[in-house]
Amino acid sequence: MSFSRLILVAANSKKYIVGEGRDKVHVSAKISISGRDAYEGEVVLCFQLDDRSDPHKQVPRSLGMPDNNQRCDGLVFYSQDEKAEKVVCLVEMKSTNIAEAANQLISTKEHIEQLLRRECDSLPQNCQSECRRQIMRITWKACIYHHGASPGQREDIQKELKNRGFADVDFLTIANNDLRPLLSGEGISANEQAKKYKPRRK
Repeated sequence: MSFSRLILVAANSKKYIVGEGRDKVHVSAKISISGRDAYEGEVVLCFQLDDRSDPHKQVPRSLGMPDNNQRCDGLVFYSQDEKAEKVVCLVEMKSTNIAEAANQLISTKEHIEQLLRRECDSLPQNCQSECRRQIMRITWKACIYHHGASPGQREDIQKELKNRGFADVDFLTIANNDLRPLLSGEGISANEQAKKYKPRRK
């Protein structure tokens, strides 16, 4: 199945990914001025990969994902007009048990990367190199929504995901469920800032 089928099957105007009950992560509006496009200069596409209300599993099947494969709950594509970088953020919605979150995110990332490479290989020879360059411009990010994971759990998962190619990893909760800081890169946490500017020992 072609990755482009995802657009045909699941494209909509939603700016959120849902979990069980009332769990949700969303992408807040960039602009709140009447008469202006709330997402001016941006492309924000949210796809529910694990939709409990869809018995036919149209979205995962459009991506060629077998029913028994591990996958995360959602995928968010994000780009800004002035930047060549494209962000693909994978979202996993958990309650208190986040132990399987990393495996689900990694499995989904690997599957989509393989799918994109196969699509490049299926193009005419003179188009393949540009296609591969576009794939190289993807920045992979991960979001885990939870109800109360311990700092140790979060640190272990973050380390594992970064080792598997995720540039940024964030943990959201019901009190803080906005994906915008992670997607735009403007939400580096205080701990990350401290690590970034921590003086090296001589």
